[in-house]
Amino acid sequence: MLDKAQLPQGIWSPQVEVFERDNELVLRVDLPGLTRDDINVELADDGITIEGERKNEHEETGEGFYRSERSYGRFYRRIPMPEGVKADDAKAHFSNGVLEVTMPAAKRGERKTRRLEIAGAGHQQARGKAA
Repeated sequence: MLDKAQLPQGIWSPQVEVFERDNELVLRVDLPGLTRDDINVELADDGITIEGERKNEHEETGEGFYRSERSYGRFYRRIPMPEGVKADDAKAHFSNGVLEVTMPAAKRGERKTRRLEIAGAGHQQARGKAA
């Protein structure tokens, strides 16, 4: 596992949640400290791309000291969408640091699924000595 000193500077990855609610596919992205002008959302039939940049500056003055901290970071997330989602009808809303994108989900009957048989030997006991 990498420690923070080994991570590339200026890159971060916001947390993403995807779920279905009331026949809509909902994508939520936590983007604390950003405004809607800091974010770009692009839709395609096969996925959503969310990218932007965060700029955070903090200044603190006290008795005998002054401290200024700045952090910057670009992010890029590509989230694949399930087949049948209607991306043309998507809507985005940003509030309190959370981006929420909603779009009609595919109806259960429209989803293409098939059972996949698993090839290979049936139930066999392991041979040889245990190590």
